[in-house]
Amino acid sequence: MNQFASGTGGATSIILNAGKARIQGVEFEATAVPVDGLTLSGSVGYTDPKFKEFAFRDPATNMIIDVADEARFSNVPKWNYNVSAQYQFPSFGFGELLAQANYSYRSKMYFFPLDRVNIFNEDIASPGQGTLSARLTLSEIALGGTGAMMEISAWGENLADNDKLLYGIDFGGLGFGGASFAEPRSFGIDVKFSY
Repeated sequence: MNQFASGTGGATSIILNAGKARIQGVEFEATAVPVDGLTLSGSVGYTDPKFKEFAFRDPATNMIIDVADEARFSNVPKWNYNVSAQYQFPSFGFGELLAQANYSYRSKMYFFPLDRVNIFNEDIASPGQGTLSARLTLSEIALGGTGAMMEISAWGENLADNDKLLYGIDFGGLGFGGASFAEPRSFGIDVKFSY
């Protein structure tokens, strides 16, 4: 696994063999069509990763010690779920209208395994966060007698305008850390042509 480290000599990424780990979890998915044209779906997942052994060279003593009890898996949230709804409207004759909405969530996630190496690990961790998006698409629009078709979609992303933390970096040895965030609420229109 990668371990980021920094100090007065600069920053580097070290490859470590943590030793031994156990990852277990469960995931459920379901889809329902309660009425014609309406599709509801959802999923939930739980992941329980644990280090059984994590060999670490203590810089104070230069001895190899086992820090499995304090190490965390990086980039692995414990919980995630997703719910979505899609409705296909009856045909209008001049096109097909489809409406979609989706909400996804994941729990808190750390970017580095050891606080003793990355001292800002807790500060730059990504908190539990959700994303709401929606799309309305009108497709199969015939362009005269040319055989060409057009599709128009209006969409919105991050509709709740959450400050979504994507990644954190810890320059603990240099006294600071940083983070990058996803785009704020955004809207757009897509137009596609097929010939």
